[in-house]
Amino acid sequence: MVDPSLMSYPVSLDFPAPRRGSEVTLFEHAAGGIGASWCLASTDVARAAALFGPGGASPVVRLLRADPGAGDRLVAERVVRARVSGGAHGLMGLVERPPSGDYCAELGLSDGAEGWVMIARSEPFAHGLGLEVDVERVRRGVVARGDVAASVSIAAPADVSRPEEARLVGQAPPRLEYAQPSPRAEDVVVEARLCVSGWAPPGREIDLFGQPYRVGPGGRFQFECRVEDPELLRAILAQHPPALASRTEED
Repeated sequence: MVDPSLMSYPVSLDFPAPRRGSEVTLFEHAAGGIGASWCLASTDVARAAALFGPGGASPVVRLLRADPGAGDRLVAERVVRARVSGGAHGLMGLVERPPSGDYCAELGLSDGAEGWVMIARSEPFAHGLGLEVDVERVRRGVVARGDVAASVSIAAPADVSRPEEARLVGQAPPRLEYAQPSPRAEDVVVEARLCVSGWAPPGREIDLFGQPYRVGPGGRFQFECRVEDPELLRAILAQHPPALASRTEED
């Protein structure tokens, strides 16, 4: 059974691939909501239905959101169909544009009161996480730090030498080989790389901060690129300054 409201979603009815056992899988559709692909095995339904009285029970999908410190919180509950005597499968929408967070789904039988038997539970699903960055807030923070630094003048003693300024290079720093002396370096050189990783529904084309990017079959993606702009690197380190080693560690 397929929810008619899902026919416009860019989700193939062959994904996830059908399996023999009962399962429920969450996915994100184009409108920004969360849907579920569910499958009930007839043997699982028979075992769970035997636990209810003459009134029977209906198959239900529950959407839960992880709440740190309070456990899972029920977000939505949808009845799959009135009754299921054998195996069945389908797609259904659960919520539209929910807040970012970690979600999971439970598939089971419910009598509409307090009776509930869980048959399957989905893998954790991170909705809206990983690509949400308030670029304007970061830019304002960097500019504010730069203005404060420019307005403060500190006179250093004459006998204190200024630290040597690092410079970006186009090649990788020399490798350290086991049982070999460290390569000698006369200057401070830096190779900077930006690592980007995330996850999204497989096959979806996303707007990766102004660049179109199509997600592969696995749903996760990761790549890195070299940073050759000193001002960009300066702004990044101003926002996330590196931790300085103590004198004891240096010695």
